[in-house]
Amino acid sequence: MSQWAQALGALGALLMGVFGGANWRFPFLERYRILGLGCGLLTWVAAEFGVPEGDRPPWYEPLGAGAMLLAGAAGLYRGHQWSRRGRECGDDGPQHAAEGAANLRLYFKRDSTATLDAAVDAFRLAVRDTAGSGPHLRHHADLVKALRIRYERLRNRADLDDAVRVGGGARSLRGPKAHRALLLTELGTALRLRHEHTGASTDLVQARACGRYALALLHDRHLYFPLCSSRLSAVLLSSYEHSGDPRDLDAALTRTRRGIGSAAERGYTRTADEIRLCYLLTVRGRTAGNPHDLAEAVAQGRRTLEHLAPADPLYPSCLHHLSVALRAAHDLPTAGTDEPRARPEAAHRTYRIRRVDPPLEEAETFARQALLRVADDVPEGARYHLNHALVLHGLHRAEPSADRLERALRAARAAARHPTAEVPTRVRAGLVLSDIAAGQGLHAEAVEAFEDVIGLLPRLASHELERADQEQQIVRWPGIARAAATSALEAGEPARAAVLLEHGRGVLLARTLAQRTDLGALRAVHPRLADELEDVRRQLTAPPPAPGTGSGHPTSHTLESPARAPELLRQARREQEERWEQLLQRIHEQPGFEDFARPPTAARLRAQSTRGPLIYLNVTDRRSDAIAVTPDGIRSVPLHTTPEEVEEQTRVLHGCFAPGVVADVGAQGPAYRVLGWMWDTLVAPALDAALPRQAAEGPLPQVWWVPTGPLAALPLHAAGHHREGGPALVDRAISSYTPTAHALMAARARPGPRTDQDSRLVVAVPAPPGARPLSSAAREAEFVRGRAPGATTLLADTAAVRERVLEELPRHAWAHFACHAVPDPKAPSRSRLLLHDHAGTPLTVADVSALDLRGSRLAYLSACDTAVAGPRYRDEAIHLASAFQLAGFPHVISTLWQLPDRAAYVLAQEMYQALEEHLAAGEGVAAAVHAVTRRARREMFPRLPGVWAALVHVGP
Repeated sequence: MSQWAQALGALGALLMGVFGGANWRFPFLERYRILGLGCGLLTWVAAEFGVPEGDRPPWYEPLGAGAMLLAGAAGLYRGHQWSRRGRECGDDGPQHAAEGAANLRLYFKRDSTATLDAAVDAFRLAVRDTAGSGPHLRHHADLVKALRIRYERLRNRADLDDAVRVGGGARSLRGPKAHRALLLTELGTALRLRHEHTGASTDLVQARACGRYALALLHDRHLYFPLCSSRLSAVLLSSYEHSGDPRDLDAALTRTRRGIGSAAERGYTRTADEIRLCYLLTVRGRTAGNPHDLAEAVAQGRRTLEHLAPADPLYPSCLHHLSVALRAAHDLPTAGTDEPRARPEAAHRTYRIRRVDPPLEEAETFARQALLRVADDVPEGARYHLNHALVLHGLHRAEPSADRLERALRAARAAARHPTAEVPTRVRAGLVLSDIAAGQGLHAEAVEAFEDVIGLLPRLASHELERADQEQQIVRWPGIARAAATSALEAGEPARAAVLLEHGRGVLLARTLAQRTDLGALRAVHPRLADELEDVRRQLTAPPPAPGTGSGHPTSHTLESPARAPELLRQARREQEERWEQLLQRIHEQPGFEDFARPPTAARLRAQSTRGPLIYLNVTDRRSDAIAVTPDGIRSVPLHTTPEEVEEQTRVLHGCFAPGVVADVGAQGPAYRVLGWMWDTLVAPALDAALPRQAAEGPLPQVWWVPTGPLAALPLHAAGHHREGGPALVDRAISSYTPTAHALMAARARPGPRTDQDSRLVVAVPAPPGARPLSSAAREAEFVRGRAPGATTLLADTAAVRERVLEELPRHAWAHFACHAVPDPKAPSRSRLLLHDHAGTPLTVADVSALDLRGSRLAYLSACDTAVAGPRYRDEAIHLASAFQLAGFPHVISTLWQLPDRAAYVLAQEMYQALEEHLAAGEGVAAAVHAVTRRARREMFPRLPGVWAALVHVGP
């Protein structure tokens, strides 16, 4: 046998063995298994026939037989695998996958949800029938995709959770890199959509990790690269919308361009990516004020529209995004002109109108055509209606037309009340509707729109979210309640304005108060409902997972956490929240329980003013007012100021009260001027509406202040002309603060102190690690302990740790903290007291808020900045003072800024002496705080308003 024949025969045997025995772990060999096996057999047989039998080497026959034996055994093994699953007809997985793909194509062609359901079912069968084979991973990706598409069409949250579950469970499967990349891309898309649905930052972090890992598995010219690049671009856009970081937006644009370029190199275009490019350019151009980006966006939209057929499923989307780009380009003032930007009439408006020109008319045409091509129940229709409303309103403002105005209002209503739209889209639409209505003097409709929006706010912050995410969701549109109250006042309804300020502010606070509503009355009449509600409440208020689980920060397990315990916890809390809402609805249907666990009505607000008026202070760009709630009615009085003036006065005041300056007598001149301005502009007009003039020798009345927005950072109780000896609030009334009237009602409704009401917990941290020492903290703690009439527990230095404090708080009716506090302006629930172990396990607002300390009496926070929140969170009143009140302390003495250590000690000495005197005389905590403030102003620190005005009383 010749050498060539032997080599040819050996090659044939090798082909038979390699291709016959290959499986799905070798994608190329698996794909061409039959072809390779046949070629090897033919090659081996051809070489065998060309040589007489006697000339064959001894290894030749065994080599061929072994190769055929290997191929046959591999085939028998495959058959055995299928028979174990009861399959009589072989591999049906590819057939089911083909059916699923066909149904998806049919869905996009006919928009039939039945075909979408069939696609999901077919892909489930494909996954089941290909377990342990090569296409198994790919079919998982197809199933995730089908579930995600069904969610996008029907907005059924269960589909999105199922997609995450399927994708997360398949990550550990082995398979080709391309299939793994496809699965990660589809999983990342599902996680992104769930983030947009719920606001969970952990989902967004997971989505970014999935998208980046998917791209790392592919080269630029791979078939799946454009798709994976585009999906990562969408995730980066969501990151930009969540964080506001322009680098994310730039990265999203880069990824989209890379995907388009990669597709072009392969000779095709991805229309979806071109539409996305148009939108990304619009967003960047609008936010950065860049006309070049907007011009490119319009040009890109026009190019894409030119090569799209009207029957294409993406045609309406292209029309919509081109309309948005044209509107944005029109609203942006022309570069180099002196034309000023119009001042928005409401704080939430994000668009400006210049003039009518053909592009705006064209934008309206495209917006209308897009709406004609989508079904009424398609979720994207809400965004189309919203854009149409904005374009029509722009045309109306340039050239007033009753028809355009009515059409704009109708389009905004359709968006705000869309049956399948996501809550954030409905909130945006409701704000636009209220803005259009208010701008046209339709105040009644504006108020109704605001009421609908405020009703949606609690749904933005689901219990399944971590606390920081809940806060982030609530403040996405700051100032809603204030704008709503302004519209109600313009409609001549001050009582409705007060109710809107109650319902639209402190949303998370109100929800927690509702969960802690006393069930005694309900249990007496409907014991079964009370038991069910108590069970759900216990589960909803259970302590969160230990720190580090689901923190929202990427870790080495970033790609594996969706399938772990946090996913199950989120699902359980969502189910409990739904059950809670259902139970409340049943309770509200019972006679006498219509207002159970609800924010107060106007009548209940008036009932709370019998001990003294409640005064809301509200300031917006449109108007500013004080709303006085008294037993005989609710009335308003105008305040002649603006948000900008308030912010400027606050900056001046806090500059005088900054650390290192607050004790400088020579630097307090501007502070006195601000305190006088506060009296003239804010407090005096409000008092005239709320309080009659009192006799000089009579007891001072008490007033509860409910400042909103930027006014929450001002020491209203210190308003007055102190340096000149003129009128001042401390001489007219005793001032207390409350975040909302609902919180005041809850504090008044709490049971009285326990029998051990004089027991006190004193916490002192004179030398916190990593912070400035407090030389007077130890003396202050010893003084407080010495003045205590009953049992006292002192936790000082290394004993003052989070675990011990949380353990001791429920055992004491009074609590005193002499330590540092650090507010977190970006995540106020992470504001903390600096205990000895604050670096590792801080005692935060979230920790204190989760406590149930009903029966407590007074918390004295001799710590800095414990009654302030960051600018975005002022209306939510999330700070340490409100946390202690929420936990169960009806009275909280707190500070508005940092005090000198020595001054805090002196004020604490005076405070406890005043508390003993006033409580013994049957007077309240507020009277004691007021007495200390007056004495500090007159005798102790007469020339330092930043010292005597720092302490405030929060409570009844």
